[in-house]
Amino acid sequence: MSTSTPSPDSDEIKHQEFLVNKVFYDLENKNEGLEADKNYFSENDFASILLRAEHYGIGIYHMEAYHELKLYGTDNHEVYRKKATHPQWYKSAFGKFKRAHKNMLYSATFKVSQKLLDRKEE
Repeated sequence: MSTSTPSPDSDEIKHQEFLVNKVFYDLENKNEGLEADKNYFSENDFASILLRAEHYGIGIYHMEAYHELKLYGTDNHEVYRKKATHPQWYKSAFGKFKRAHKNMLYSATFKVSQKLLDRKEE
């Protein structure tokens, strides 16, 4: 008797597809001059991403801010003693970075729950 379990690669593909289709849609990846395999977004686009992440309950583990294509700062949910899915930490971190410099680029590490990935399209 064999059971079919999704491979980690297929889960990673589903994770990326979810982010692209539900979170990053209609936004511009500004990774020119930065790491090509990461997504970087303008301040306005990143604000939209945070709202969408909150809506879906997506975890944000780590956030990076770039000023003039150089890493300005990083933050993570553990510093705030909050779960990665708790919007208070990432809204606070984003606000802190926005006050430091206008028009920075932002990147984050996201985690979409398996339950969300398994949900049927509505």
